Amino acid sequence: MLSVDKLAALDLSQWLRSGQKAGQRLHINQATVSRRVQHALRVFELGLLKREQEWELQGSEQSLALLALERHVHQTARWGGHAPLRIEGTYWSGPLLLTPAPEGWLGGRHDTVGVQRPQQWLRDRVIDAWLTGGPDWPEADDPELCTLQLCTMPVHLVVAPEHPLLLQLERGEPLSWDDVAAFPSLALPPGTYPKVEASLRALGLWSSPTRMTRYRRERWEGKGGQDLLVAYATVLSEQVAGRLVRLPMQLPISSGEALVVRREWTDHPRTLALADLLRQRLEPWAAAHGELVMTPPPSGP
Repeated sequence: MLSVDKLAALDLSQWLRSGQKAGQRLHINQATVSRRVQHALRVFELGLLKREQEWELQGSEQSLALLALERHVHQTARWGGHAPLRIEGTYWSGPLLLTPAPEGWLGGRHDTVGVQRPQQWLRDRVIDAWLTGGPDWPEADDPELCTLQLCTMPVHLVVAPEHPLLLQLERGEPLSWDDVAAFPSLALPPGTYPKVEASLRALGLWSSPTRMTRYRRERWEGKGGQDLLVAYATVLSEQVAGRLVRLPMQLPISSGEALVVRREWTDHPRTLALADLLRQRLEPWAAAHGELVMTPPPSGP
């Protein structure tokens, strides 16, 4: 078995994509993180390869399978209270709902765009929970992951304050989907948010590609403020988006917030306590914005 500190250094370096960030969470310096990571890699005969700003493990199936077993043991220890649990959020839920970090939890960088990588971190037991927006969360029948929905809210189209579509409205001319589709609309890499992408493509949107995989305001909402781009937002993401204006168009998408954990931890007291805390942190937003509707916790047996 590998010691808790050495595997934590490897996992946090991969999750946070930075030895410095890992050291900050573990309260050790970067040199110590590096030594522990190298020790862990030698034990499992693995390597680390950086691809598109992300660290990926390289090794034989047997080596990766042994690491998976070790991660299972260490995750069980974390849920037992022997080390802090780990949670990742979105670029809006991180600052709005996970700050300050819940007691007993380590927060991530909260800047990952898309659902594929956080889901993989959960499946690999690198992290223990994920606070994400809908509708692209795991399906109800996912064999490994359980989604605890906390609230629902609509998704809006947003544009810069001087956008021609707003000027059209000021002239008293109604908007059609063809009017909106005539302008470039934000499109993330394929598979980033599959359900959202399919819905928007059906409306003629999702037409202006960007290769953003980590949130940068100047390439998302900031881009919408600089040109003719049409972007998308919820009442929560609007809080960190800057000065954009909603269009009066009802998108056929329902979003929300959900806490995702591996199925074996669904009813764990620490999962339920975290869900309760997140509901408490959401309640002021629900009180201030009627479109954000709280989802009642599931009833007991």
